[in-house]
Amino acid sequence: MLKKKYIFLCFFVMYNIANAQSKEAARYEIDVKRLDLNYENREALIRSREFIRLDSTYYVGHLYEGVFKYERAADYSGFKNCISPLKKAIRLLEKDFSAKLSASYNSYTEYEPLRIVQADYAQLVFCLMEAYSNLEYPDSVINLLQHYQTWNLQRDMLGANNYIAWTIHRNRFYTKEKYDFLENSIKENDKKALYYLHKSLAETNRKADLNENTFSNLAIEGDRLSAYHYLAIIHDYEKNVDSAFYYFKKMEFYTIFPYNNYAIFCFVNGNFDGADAYFKISRSRELGDKRLKESEYYGAIIEVLKNNPVAAIKRISEVIRENGSSAGWGWYNIALARSFMYNGQTDKAEQHLQKARNFKELHIGTTWGQSHYNFAISFLQTIINKQKIEAEKFENRNYWLSPKSLANITSNKLKLFLNQLVLLNLLSANPEREQVFFNIFSSESTVTFDEIMTALKDAFNNKYFMHFYEKLFDQSKRGFIKKYIRLYLAYIYTERNEKAKALQQLDKITDIEYIDSEYEILFPARIYELYAQISETKEKRKENLIKFYYTYPQLVPYSGLQMSFRLEVSSNGTNKTEDEILKKLQNYNINIAEKNEINAPKAKISFTNNGTTDILEFEVIDSSTKNIVPRTKIHYDNTDLATRKLVYGLFNIIEPALTVNSITAPNNS
Repeated sequence: MLKKKYIFLCFFVMYNIANAQSKEAARYEIDVKRLDLNYENREALIRSREFIRLDSTYYVGHLYEGVFKYERAADYSGFKNCISPLKKAIRLLEKDFSAKLSASYNSYTEYEPLRIVQADYAQLVFCLMEAYSNLEYPDSVINLLQHYQTWNLQRDMLGANNYIAWTIHRNRFYTKEKYDFLENSIKENDKKALYYLHKSLAETNRKADLNENTFSNLAIEGDRLSAYHYLAIIHDYEKNVDSAFYYFKKMEFYTIFPYNNYAIFCFVNGNFDGADAYFKISRSRELGDKRLKESEYYGAIIEVLKNNPVAAIKRISEVIRENGSSAGWGWYNIALARSFMYNGQTDKAEQHLQKARNFKELHIGTTWGQSHYNFAISFLQTIINKQKIEAEKFENRNYWLSPKSLANITSNKLKLFLNQLVLLNLLSANPEREQVFFNIFSSESTVTFDEIMTALKDAFNNKYFMHFYEKLFDQSKRGFIKKYIRLYLAYIYTERNEKAKALQQLDKITDIEYIDSEYEILFPARIYELYAQISETKEKRKENLIKFYYTYPQLVPYSGLQMSFRLEVSSNGTNKTEDEILKKLQNYNINIAEKNEINAPKAKISFTNNGTTDILEFEVIDSSTKNIVPRTKIHYDNTDLATRKLVYGLFNIIEPALTVNSITAPNNS
């Protein structure tokens, strides 16, 4: 019996020795084959399956499977699918290589045997953390990072405290009731996030002497730079301008410099020229990235501010074609809706806004979440509803005599009321409404100053807004933004029927404030519009209406103001519809000025026929013959549609995707 036991024991020992040798050989083969194997390459997935077949207990096969799936993920299911292999790889690595994770070292020679395992561990935790974050599992992110920190790695290459801080900031508007790792206010949450970032810097500095013999000074400085990055972003959000600038400057001469975030910093402080330049650099460095590019979204906003929405339409349309329906598609459609809206094409704007509303956006690569997405849609929809009401009045100057027009206006007013109700409910439930939306130009705002002002104008007679913006003007440290606060105050005083105070604010803007002639076109347009509505004399109102038109003509049809044009009509006698179209012009809310009103813009219209179709050409020039609307040609066989194209065309509302030989007027009915 003993002999049998002895033989079995020997056999068992020999089996385990052989098995260990076989496993060692398999792992050696895996380690050799993984050399120069790129995680993103399709071969990585094939190799991962081979590695798992060779030794399913070795973490490397699961590492390559998980990281490959993470790198290829672009939607909810993609990130969901990478979690299991990543978690398994982490568990197996920790099980077999705990000694290498917790080991200390004093030189690169001592560190070299640990290098691959520690680098793999950081890679795995990073990918799993990002997957959790993209799936909106912040509690899982915090648990993972806190578990990672229990190994007390001599050098934290991941920067766990930085990511803990970032996760807290990204979820700052929630409370402890929702997530245990949070505090109970935005202020407390950001204070906690800043604590972790300063803790990160302190630990990096404390271990610097220990690590300097192993790693380069640049590598250790890189650990500090990661903390600076998040410190700059949070201080920018908090409107701590000097502190944000201090940390951005610390990163200035390193490749880690966050061009996109610095561009946002410039933008929220009114340096639109600088913002535009840095957004362009950021876009050039994001080539091939299928996730949301905030630089593209903001770039479209800047084009709108410059009164160049056509450029924004073309650029965002190209981005949508390049990226398809991956993450960011909904955001780009919001940007496209905004661009069409400011180009006067309300129908197109609403179509793209509806696409965004119906799309399940995955907010990857951005701090913007679903609440920001909903706000952007709601703000734009409110303005579109207002434009549709004004378009009905613009297209039928005697709308009160038309049952159809009155019915359309009533229907759109009901939609406007309901959408405003949704918007106000969203704002009342959002704890950062003052910091992000009411505080003009915020790093986390996804709407423009003009959208907030236009959408909320009806509510500006509330004392709350008057006190809020008067206090904001006194306390704001952002000098270039104060003129925008003055404009808000002018609108508030107007809504409160205090026109003298409103005019006083407008006068101060035009007398003392600097306005960028390239990047701030929308801003003076709104000044002229308000002047045209509330100035004390008819001459002043007319003068400012003309300035409004020359500055941003696409907005005029939706302002309720009646624009005057001097007509210069020519015809070679081949087009028989001239009189009919000129008569139909009178249905629209425009005025035909006398020829001696030289300040009114001149609309030059010609009618011809090429033998098959009628042709209408037009352009608009100012009193100095400067071109306001370029010469545009319309081929038509329907005088109603031709008239619509002509009238909207006089306000430079022209379909940008089509040539001058075939344009489309907006269908706002």
